[in-house]
Amino acid sequence: MAANIKNQVQQKNQIQNQNLKKILDLTKDKEVFIATHYDADGITSGAIIYHLIKNNAKKINTTSKGLVFRIEPEDISGNPDIIICTDIKPSQNLDPKKVIYIDHHPMQPNAPMLKDFLFHVFDHEAQSCSFLIWRDILQGSKFAVNSYMVFLTLLGYFGDGGKADNLPIELQVIAGELLQIETKKGIHNLMEKKKSFYGSGKDYLEIERYVSALNTGKRMHWHGNVPFELMKSIDDIKLFIYNLHPIAEVLQDYKKQLREYYEMPIEIHNTKRIQYAVIECDKNIQGVLASRHLKHKPLMVMNKLKDIVIASMRVPDHLNFDAGAFLSEFNGKIEGLTGGGHEKAGGVTLARDDFDRFVELLNES
Repeated sequence: MAANIKNQVQQKNQIQNQNLKKILDLTKDKEVFIATHYDADGITSGAIIYHLIKNNAKKINTTSKGLVFRIEPEDISGNPDIIICTDIKPSQNLDPKKVIYIDHHPMQPNAPMLKDFLFHVFDHEAQSCSFLIWRDILQGSKFAVNSYMVFLTLLGYFGDGGKADNLPIELQVIAGELLQIETKKGIHNLMEKKKSFYGSGKDYLEIERYVSALNTGKRMHWHGNVPFELMKSIDDIKLFIYNLHPIAEVLQDYKKQLREYYEMPIEIHNTKRIQYAVIECDKNIQGVLASRHLKHKPLMVMNKLKDIVIASMRVPDHLNFDAGAFLSEFNGKIEGLTGGGHEKAGGVTLARDDFDRFVELLNES
């Protein structure tokens, strides 16, 4: 039995090492563009790949976007040899033979086939892209036990709604050993369980407190370039969690500015299957408002932003309801609408002119 388990582990590590070697081989002395999603998982997965290849590639440029959930040619600066898309879809307008695609989101209709890409690491059942990278690329290498890489992995994992109880034992053990920081006041253990401030009775891990700072960039500017730049610029956990880097201080200022927006009142409307609310705000706060006002039914908050509508949906933990599957049902019913996501969180983007029709479809669903 022990021999069989050992052989399975060795075979698994061999596959992972092959993925790592492939990425390093493909980016060796090449001009690379890393394009990633603008949320915590996108930023951390993009940062992991950046640190993985930064001493390997000739040049690296980056972007972190999400207003439209795909990377188009106009998002790419210069003429890179390799385009790496993490936690976000590459458009069919990109040359797939230049694309390394690393993602955990379900494939959308009309998307390029996985086999068409230069290389891919894909699993739609993985909790987050950062965890997918740790499990299927880093594991079995020195990077899997690097404290900063593990820190990034867990920020992305919790940022995409991962639960502490579902973390693989191996990653729990590694994180428990690496994410303890010596301070003048004693050991700061990022894997320590804490009680919720809100009396919900739910415990959380200390590391989960730091996810929100990564999401401030997208909420302020509709892109994640500021926090992405921070996570690229450092390789020491302390610089982030103790705000010892100038960009970390900027993110803390963003958090202060956003607090008043999070108190915005909303009017909730009911349909058969979900609730929805409508706001008009130049800040990307619809996801926060959906989470804050979530009760017994799935809630979608739609933000009218200039000529488009951006919507975020959240689902109560106790409900058997798949937000991503529900929102994907609207793809193809309105031209240009893009919807999808995960079981407990999803989003939709559509033209403002199509808003009334979308509400009609919601009421009919």
